[in-house]
Amino acid sequence: MNMSELKRILIVDDDPRVLFILSAALGTLGPDYEIITAKNGRDALSRIAKSQFDLIITDIQMPDINGIELTQRVRSLDPHTPMVWITGYGSAHTRAEGDNLGVYKCLEKPVKIGEIRKTALEALETRGYIQ
Repeated sequence: MNMSELKRILIVDDDPRVLFILSAALGTLGPDYEIITAKNGRDALSRIAKSQFDLIITDIQMPDINGIELTQRVRSLDPHTPMVWITGYGSAHTRAEGDNLGVYKCLEKPVKIGEIRKTALEALETRGYIQ
């Protein structure tokens, strides 16, 4: 498999434990997936500027650039990149904001391992990456 066939997933969270758990969980999807982590919104934007991602999973509550602003910036670059939000502070307003920005799904923390894997695969499938 060459690099262009890899599905690249960016996980963004300011909690290193969450990054570790989510990257380990998604790392078990297999060799067709490259999992990259970013410790905050600025780090994520730096990585996005250098490379394209097939899926971005981001926390909403982060210092500096939060997940909503990150999503807005991603949408200005590529309106079709699937985005998944994870939050410990979900609300109807948050879900409405996600709907307005075309977020694939908003998951509540703590996220179950099986749920994040299933959601990631479904989000990638919406772009036609998985048959």
